[in-house]
Amino acid sequence: MSEAQDLESRWPKDDDRLFVASVWVQDAHVARDPGERFYRMPMGYKRAGDLLIEQAAADIVDRSNVIYAALFCYRQSIELFLKKLIADFGNGKVYSPKNTHELNRLWERFMWIVNERDSSETDGLSVVQRLVAEMHEADNKSDGFRFPTDSNDLPFAFGDRDIDLANVREVMQGATNFFECAYLHFSHQDDEAKGTDS
Repeated sequence: MSEAQDLESRWPKDDDRLFVASVWVQDAHVARDPGERFYRMPMGYKRAGDLLIEQAAADIVDRSNVIYAALFCYRQSIELFLKKLIADFGNGKVYSPKNTHELNRLWERFMWIVNERDSSETDGLSVVQRLVAEMHEADNKSDGFRFPTDSNDLPFAFGDRDIDLANVREVMQGATNFFECAYLHFSHQDDEAKGTDS
C-alpha cells in the first residue's frame, strides 16, 4: 500500500495531537509576534491561493472543490494587504480596520492615505480599485467562499459561473505587486520625511 493510500485510510488514534514539533528543518514556525504575523499572512494567503489554483488546474476532480478555498485565500490576502497598509501608514488618522471584512471600506481608508500623501499618480491604482471592488462584490463579508449560504440560509449571489484559473492567478499577482510596491513607496516617503533615506 502506498503512502498516499495509507493516508487516505488513516483513522484517528488515541494519541493524536494537531500541533506537535518534530524536526526543526521540517517544521513550520508559527510566529506569536503580531508584526511578523502581519508581514507573513498576506503573502501566505496569496501563496496558498496560487498553490490551490495550480492543483485545480492540474486535477479536474479537485477543480470544483478547491476553487472556494483558493478564492477565499486570495480575498483574505487582499484584506490583509489593505489592513497592513492602513495600520502602518494611517498614522492614527484612519479609523482602525480591525473590525471589518468589507473590502470597499478598507479601500476607502487606503485611498485616504493615498490622497493624504498625494500619491494618486500611483501606477495601477485605478485597476486595483476595480479589482478590489470586483472581489468585494463577489464576497463582501468574507463568508461567500467559506460557507454554502449566508447567515440567513440564503444562497450567495456570486456563483453559477466559470472562472479562468490562469487569469485569476495572474491578475492576483499583479494586485499583490501593487500592494507591495505601495508599501515600499509609503515607507520611502516616511524615510525621506525623517531624513533617513538611504
